[in-house]
Amino acid sequence: MIFPMAPPPCCFANEAAQIYRHPLGFVQHVWLPGAHASAVLRAAFEALLGQLHPVGAGKVLIDQRRFVTPSAPDTSWFLLDWLPRAVQQGYRYGAVLSAGPALDRVSRHTTRQEAMRQYPIIYHRFDQESLAIAWLLAQP
Repeated sequence: MIFPMAPPPCCFANEAAQIYRHPLGFVQHVWLPGAHASAVLRAAFEALLGQLHPVGAGKVLIDQRRFVTPSAPDTSWFLLDWLPRAVQQGYRYGAVLSAGPALDRVSRHTTRQEAMRQYPIIYHRFDQESLAIAWLLAQP
C-alpha cells in the first residue's frame, strides 16, 4: 500500500477485508486471501458502503490481488442489491488492483462490465497501486 504518511487507521476489518479512509480522499478496500462465507463477504461490502458517504468522493481503490471470486448468489447480490445502494451513496469510480488465476480475472472483469452497463460507475484495472491511485485522483 502507498500512503503519503503513516497508514490511516482501519475503519473496518473482518476475515474477508480491511477498509481504510485514505488521506488522499478515497476509500481503500483490501480483500484478504481465501474464500469467505457469504455473510462475511457481504459484511465487508456493507462496511464499504458505510464509508462512501463520509469520504464523499465516490472513489474506491479495490485491491483484489488475493480475492477469490464469490459465488453466483453473492455476485448477483452485489449487482442487484449492493451496487444500486452504493451508487445512491455516490460511488462512481473503482480502481481495481487484480491478479490471480486467469479464470478469476475473467469472472471479475465480466462482473465489472455488467456493473458499468447497468450503473453510472467506471472501473479501471491496474497492476500497480501507484497508477491506480493516480487514476483515482484524476477523476472529478
